[in-house]
Amino acid sequence: MTRSYSSLSNHQTKILLAKLADLNTSEKAYQEAMMNLGLEFGSAIFKRIASSESTIHLACTVEDADFLAKGILNPLEHNNCKVSFSCFWNKRFSPFEEQGLKVAPILRQYQEPLANKRVQYLIVVKSIISGACVVRTNLTNLIQDIEPEKIFIVAPVLYKGAPEKLKSSFDKSIYDKFEFFYFAEDDVRDERGIVEPGIGGDVYQRLGFKDQDHKNKYIPNIVRERRKRQMVSVAY
Repeated sequence: MTRSYSSLSNHQTKILLAKLADLNTSEKAYQEAMMNLGLEFGSAIFKRIASSESTIHLACTVEDADFLAKGILNPLEHNNCKVSFSCFWNKRFSPFEEQGLKVAPILRQYQEPLANKRVQYLIVVKSIISGACVVRTNLTNLIQDIEPEKIFIVAPVLYKGAPEKLKSSFDKSIYDKFEFFYFAEDDVRDERGIVEPGIGGDVYQRLGFKDQDHKNKYIPNIVRERRKRQMVSVAY
């Protein structure tokens, strides 16, 4: 088993990644570690964007919304970036019980209105990218409505080969816009397909959800807050 670290990784991110991998880390501490990794990403991303006037759209899965995605949003909004936001509820499974084939259809989504279809930066967030089917599905949906100049794919951990697998699903005109932000890359999966050490197993359970169905019934606090804010702005 080999873990390699990206140039974005530092002493703090390595400590946080170790907390995710540790099966003894409590649910609350795990959530906090994801949030703090998001803060690290948010600061790194802000350094890569042209200015606080840049147009940004951030998209995440429901399980990552209140932790990793919220952490990324905080430094961006603290620096006065205007960020629109979307959240996806995906159902990941193997059709016809073909374990080598994974799909992740979108059950529902929350998406904030855009002033302009063209945005400079589309940020797609996932706690770990292994088979890439969730990111592929959500990104395919997003680029039907959004025309980004750059696409930032953001995850604390990647499985080796996942970026190439994701790129193979898109035309060159799209994947040439990709830039991957990650802290660690792993090259081992167990018999269930879970990356080791990865993020310490099944992210749903580590974050406090019973299973996939349970997380798909959850409305993240960040969605509730932003939806309320959108309703107020429309009212005025």
